[in-house]
Amino acid sequence: MSKDIADINSCDIENAIANAGDSFCASEVISALAPGNQEGLKSRVERFIASDPGLFHDDSWQCRTRKSFFTGKKFLITPDEWEINAGILFPGHRFVPYVPETVFPSSVILKHDNSDMPMKKLISPLGTSFHYHILLGSEQIFDFFLADDPANEILKHHAGRTDSVTLTVYDMADFYRENEFLFGDALLCTVVDYEAGIISMEYLSGSLRGSQARKEYLKIMDDAAEKVWNEFQDYPDIPEQLAWMVFYAGEKSEPAASIDEFIAASEKVQLRPEGDHAVLTVAGNDHNRHDDGCDCTCEEDEEMDLPDGLSISNAELSDPFKLLANAKVPLTSAELDGFILDAIYGRETDFSGVHSRIFGSAEIDLPDEAQQAVLLNFLEERFENMLENYNRADDEPKAELRSIIMEAVSRRIDYLSMLGAADSDPDEVEKTKIRRLAEVSAKLGEALKLLNHPGFTPDHQERENLEILIDDQLAIQEEILSDFSAGADQ
Repeated sequence: MSKDIADINSCDIENAIANAGDSFCASEVISALAPGNQEGLKSRVERFIASDPGLFHDDSWQCRTRKSFFTGKKFLITPDEWEINAGILFPGHRFVPYVPETVFPSSVILKHDNSDMPMKKLISPLGTSFHYHILLGSEQIFDFFLADDPANEILKHHAGRTDSVTLTVYDMADFYRENEFLFGDALLCTVVDYEAGIISMEYLSGSLRGSQARKEYLKIMDDAAEKVWNEFQDYPDIPEQLAWMVFYAGEKSEPAASIDEFIAASEKVQLRPEGDHAVLTVAGNDHNRHDDGCDCTCEEDEEMDLPDGLSISNAELSDPFKLLANAKVPLTSAELDGFILDAIYGRETDFSGVHSRIFGSAEIDLPDEAQQAVLLNFLEERFENMLENYNRADDEPKAELRSIIMEAVSRRIDYLSMLGAADSDPDEVEKTKIRRLAEVSAKLGEALKLLNHPGFTPDHQERENLEILIDDQLAIQEEILSDFSAGADQ
């Protein structure tokens, strides 16, 4: 027998929702509580659903439990170069929003072949590890650091870029080695148990990650982000915003980019300080919402209490190779390693040699110190890691060929920088030349990958084939660059 509306309390509504199943409409809950008098309960039930952290709902109040939505959900994690070289994975914000907020980030159980991935403690500079956690929300980051290890208590009093932070990470060394894991490869993850925070993973080669699928997925996520912003503005914290983005993106949307890649590549979504925390906003929306003539500081850039030398920006989530491109030094992973190995072979054991090879005598051309710090940390640690593991006897037969390629890379970068400094946009002829130059770079890059590999020692025939390939591509590059020079002189 149904109750009178006045007698229906929160427990009744909660029980009705619990009995409604994994997928239901708000009107079904209302009918179960008070048949024939839905308007009297409509606003109460909708408010209850909206405030329930275990539910999603759409514009028509069709509801779905988060447990049922996320169970079996697939998503990508893209370890960066530093993590791959160190044989680790920071939990950080990687599993946001695929587990409840009650599951501590480093408590997520990551499984491979039915075995839990081992975990260990890692001590690293705050400037190196900070950006893996930034989507937890700035308030939560330092709470997480402190909860993860008591040694991080000192960061409450002073948190600088070079200060050490102790964090729990996944030990991925064996997994990376067995799969010959490279930057651009991904972990294809599946939510096994949403409430317990159990995630399974498998290796996904970067060669299988289509650029068109990635582009389409990023568009879906951008549209979902705009819908979240229009619905909630900046009320939810970042993990909650992301959860709703995934919901609005749709249950059947195939993951083609990680959260890190989405935030870095999105032209709509931006990280923005908001008081004492950070939120995700959509570009072009007026977020200040103040009256004209107000005497607050809404027109000024807002700042947050973050570690010295760090700021919140999309660039902090970008891969270091995007930062290199932004600094007008577009390098692939193989080309960067080529510069480093070239310096080490030349017995330059100080990072300054690598720095001069990459940037010359110029300063790093990036817009803020945070981006420069992230890039320099990455480059220095990559150099130190390669220096520590360098085998001169292994490298000796390959160093000369690699050096020839690196000279060609330097010439390409110089010419592209010159074109970038020109006032006019390239015409169709110049665009064709740039595409040809990219083809040359790709072919030289394949040779460079072989020459950089510590397990590859070319025999006589292999060396001869490499020499022919390199000579042919250098001739093509010189022809292209000569055409550029002739055009510039006219």
